[in-house]
Amino acid sequence: MSVYMGEQGLLTLERSAIGAGAQALATTIEPADVTVEDKRFSADFPPSALINGDRIEIATQDGSTLELVDGHAYPDGFWFCHVDQAGGIRLYDNFAPAVAGGKAEALDLIAPSAPQAIYIRNRDETYNCVAKTTEWSLTTQRESVDLTVLGENFRDNYANGLISGQGETTAFWEYQYRKCDGVAINQELPNYYAQLLLRLEQGALFKGNFYVYYGCDGDSSVWYAADCIITSVGFAFTPGQPIRTSVQFVTTGEIKLNIGEPERDLLQEDFDFILQENDGKLRLEEPD
Repeated sequence: MSVYMGEQGLLTLERSAIGAGAQALATTIEPADVTVEDKRFSADFPPSALINGDRIEIATQDGSTLELVDGHAYPDGFWFCHVDQAGGIRLYDNFAPAVAGGKAEALDLIAPSAPQAIYIRNRDETYNCVAKTTEWSLTTQRESVDLTVLGENFRDNYANGLISGQGETTAFWEYQYRKCDGVAINQELPNYYAQLLLRLEQGALFKGNFYVYYGCDGDSSVWYAADCIITSVGFAFTPGQPIRTSVQFVTTGEIKLNIGEPERDLLQEDFDFILQENDGKLRLEEPD
């Protein structure tokens, strides 16, 4: 039988708010809130509500045309955001520029003609590899259930208990992209965990794919898929040693153990993505 080494394991995560019906951030944009020359606007919720690189949906509350991004004439839109220390928000078409926050690649904005009530929701639907991860662990367990309080008709459904899980991941700490990082353009940085823990309005949840074995050369991959909530983030400082961060989390809902090919996006002949109406990438239901 084969022996598998840990080098083929990795962790990918999808940024997410808690549940499909997560609370939206409601605010009103005044014409004075938009600084057209700086390509930024402000909102009246705490800066920690959004994290640099979040893919967000901005929509008007009454269904009218959104007056914010130059050339965009629809009631809503999907963009990546960057939030500066003063709470100013810039919008981008791609993930990497949104993390960097540069002015040159930010989208041009327009000031609304009148105060405009909007909703902002986190709507990311892609998985990014977490950079500098050194190890992760995931423990699944079946909860013991007291059946004495249940009627006979319900006991069969709960006799086996509920599956829950908890785990930990450790990574070398990093908080910003650098020019020499080339290959890390579409990777999450470990500091994202610390930011996520502090996000109160939309929650500290992420969707994780925990690869025990990432197959290559035709081999099948093996991975756990689960929704996770971060419970604690720690940092370890030792002189002369790299700074490490350790993250503890618990799972919510169903835990799946998958064997086969990871989810892939459906491409056109020119290798562009086929998008859904909400700009999310269309996934292949069945691998080739």
